[in-house]
Amino acid sequence: MRVPVRRLADLQSREEALSYLQDVFRRQLEASIDANALPNQGIAGDHGVRQAFNVLLSPTEQRAFFQQIVADRRYWPRIKSLIGNPPFSFLLPEDEGLLRAGGICKNRAHLHTTVSNISKAPDFGEGHFHDDAERTYRVISHDQRDASLPWQNISAHRQLVVDVRLKAYTRKTKVEILRGTDETKGNKASLMFPRPGEEVVWRLSRELEGAGPPTITVRVDSGRQKVRLSPIARLVVTVLKV
Repeated sequence: MRVPVRRLADLQSREEALSYLQDVFRRQLEASIDANALPNQGIAGDHGVRQAFNVLLSPTEQRAFFQQIVADRRYWPRIKSLIGNPPFSFLLPEDEGLLRAGGICKNRAHLHTTVSNISKAPDFGEGHFHDDAERTYRVISHDQRDASLPWQNISAHRQLVVDVRLKAYTRKTKVEILRGTDETKGNKASLMFPRPGEEVVWRLSRELEGAGPPTITVRVDSGRQKVRLSPIARLVVTVLKV
């Protein structure tokens, strides 16, 4: 039996990533059956597979992968532990009939999000990139003709669509950072999204270290917050330096 890739950074293409995901999803399904796991009950290994699903695939690819696995009814009790709770930002309104959202998570009425298709916090996983303000970035744009993974093949002058998530702080800590009474807890930049015209230096997330250039500098062209007071926004950026 083929040994799964241990680090996502070892994967070299979208095709290889898709094959890897199909393999680890199947392994987790078989393990849950062997363990007689209850519906929606997680087992060892689920968290890592869920992280891989979020890091390796673009929203378009996630939708296609989701449609593929739910065609096998054995996966239905594993959706919560392997992919997460609905609504799913990668699904479209026409996907609503694929499954019953309430069967995955109580009090959920929709499979797809009715508010915004910008990423939810769990969608980031470890993210693709981070900056000095501890903001996490997830590359959303996807060219079907490009076989590379989201963090690969990023060149100067290329424009990208990314979602960014602010670091989570308690209200008390946010106040302390704003007042400057405890600079060890973070800087003010960590409380706000990068603004249009601002240049930001990205570094690969820990899981992807060594799989690309050590830093990438981008300029923010535009941005849109997910909803009011949300810690997540969608940005359009231009790569300045790799």
